[in-house]
Amino acid sequence: MNGGRHDGRAEGCGLAVRIADGDPRAVRELVERHYGELYRYAFAMLRHRAASEDAVQDAFVRALEALGKYPEGRIRAMALRPWLYRITLNVVRNRLRVRGRETSLDGVHPGSELPEDPEGVMDVLAALHGLPERQRVAVTLRYLQDLPYAGISAATGWPEGTAKTLVHRGLLRLRAALNEERGGREP
Repeated sequence: MNGGRHDGRAEGCGLAVRIADGDPRAVRELVERHYGELYRYAFAMLRHRAASEDAVQDAFVRALEALGKYPEGRIRAMALRPWLYRITLNVVRNRLRVRGRETSLDGVHPGSELPEDPEGVMDVLAALHGLPERQRVAVTLRYLQDLPYAGISAATGWPEGTAKTLVHRGLLRLRAALNEERGGREP
């Protein structure tokens, strides 16, 4: 895996330059390259397949509208991946706000990329769903989307220290919730 996968700058620089230069294939590549990971992120937050698809589509619409308004120099300097996560996070937050509450796990059909223990995965996702929003966002970006703390900071606007603290506290809460669910037994 190349280094750009983690910070968005090296991987996105060439793509950002191509977008700034008006290459029509670059926009398609941007969507193809990031749709899956943004969908997984939205799904971790919304817990509903169709709502997640809509949120990612809306995020790309917003991103492309913004790119159409930005000067070339700004586009060329962009770290596209964290920027797309930030837009997706804002779309997801707006949807959760409108909905008034988050969807329960009833009726959730997880994707086909499940590890061997789907029940364990569902337990972790359920516990993740119970975290406060900022901790859930931080843990999801760090462990489900494999973003480094700098990427989390770029996507959320939080200082890196805050991202680290939120991830740490989120993991402590996840462990406690999973331990409680198992009746106090260690895994």
